[in-house]
Amino acid sequence: MKPFESKMLPIAKNELKSEIYTESLIDATARLEVYKEKLKDSKLDTRWFLPTLQQKEALASAVLEGTQATIDGVLINQVVPNEKDKNLAEVINYFNASEAGYNILRSKCITIDFIKDIHKILMRGNVRGKNLPIGAFRKEQNYIGKVNAKNAISYIPPIPEKVDSLMENLVEYINQPQDNLRPLVRTAIIHAQLETIHPFMDGNGRLGRIFIPLYLYTQQQISEPCFFISEALERDKFMYYSLLNEIRTHNRWGEWIDFFLKAVLTQCEKYIDLVSKINVLYNSDLKHAKELVKNNKIVDVINLMYKFPVITAKILTENTDIPQASAIRYLNILTENKILFVDEKSRNRNFYYYGLLNILRI
Repeated sequence: MKPFESKMLPIAKNELKSEIYTESLIDATARLEVYKEKLKDSKLDTRWFLPTLQQKEALASAVLEGTQATIDGVLINQVVPNEKDKNLAEVINYFNASEAGYNILRSKCITIDFIKDIHKILMRGNVRGKNLPIGAFRKEQNYIGKVNAKNAISYIPPIPEKVDSLMENLVEYINQPQDNLRPLVRTAIIHAQLETIHPFMDGNGRLGRIFIPLYLYTQQQISEPCFFISEALERDKFMYYSLLNEIRTHNRWGEWIDFFLKAVLTQCEKYIDLVSKINVLYNSDLKHAKELVKNNKIVDVINLMYKFPVITAKILTENTDIPQASAIRYLNILTENKILFVDEKSRNRNFYYYGLLNILRI
C-alpha cells in the first residue's frame, strides 16, 4: 500500500453528487435551527450546563480512540482530580482544547498556528502519544489501521513532505472558500480532508472532531460552542471509518457528506430532547429548592449543580460568595429532600445530582 495522494481543495462539483445528500442537508439544517432556538429559550443560562455538555463530548471523542472512561468518572474527576489516569487526562485535554479554541476564535480566524496550538493542548501530559512530537506537523510517515489480528494497515496518509502544503491549502479553504456550498457541507469536507492529511503523528482524530463545532461556530451556524457530534460518530464508527476511506479510494464524497449530515441530524434530535429534559428538571428542582430555603442564594446552588453534577461544599464556596457553613447547610437540605445524594465519607463529601446524571448517561 502506497501513501495516499491527497487532493487539494476545492473538490470538483462532479465528485460531490449533491443529489445524494440534498434531503439530509435540508433536515440537518432545519433541526440545527430548532436546537439553537431551544438553547435560546432555556430558562437555565447555557453557561451553567455548557461545560457539562462539553465534558460529555470530550468523553465521546475519547471513547472513539479506545479510551476507557465513563461520564460519572469524568464529572467526579472535576472535584476529585486523578492525575494518574491517562484515560481521564485525554478527556480533560479535549475539554481544555475545545475551551481554548472557542476563546481564540472569538477574535481570530483559524490559522496553521491555531491548529498547532490546539494539538499541543490535546497531547499535553500523561496521554497516549505523549512521547511523539506535539504541536508540529509530522516529519515521518504515519499509518492508520491495526484493525484485525494481522495488524493490517487500512490507510497510509500523504508523505510528510506534502503535509505543509496540504494544510496551507486546507486553511485557505476554511477562510476563503471559492464554492457556494452550505456550511454544514463544508464542515463535512474539512473534517474529511483533515483526517485524510493526518498532519500529526498522533491525536488527529480528536483534533478533527474538535474542528467540527469550531468551524460551525466561525460560520455562525451555532451561536454558542454547544453542538457536538462525536457521540453520533462513535455510535456508527465502523461506517464512519469506512466512508472516510471510500473518499480516498473512490471519491465517494456524496455518500460521506450524506452520512455526516445524518449524524448532525441524529445529534440535534438527541440534544433537543436532552435540553428539554434539563429544562423540566431545572424548573422542578429550583421551585422545590426555593420552597425549602427562603434565601435567593439557593438559586446559585441549583445553577452550579448543572456545571458540577457531582459537587462538594468546597466547589460551592469557590464558585459563589456563599460561606462554607451555609454551603454545607444548603447541600444537606437538598440531600434530606432527595434532590442530591451524598457518599458515605465523614469529610469532604461528594454530593451527586442524579437527576441530571441520569439525563447525561443516556
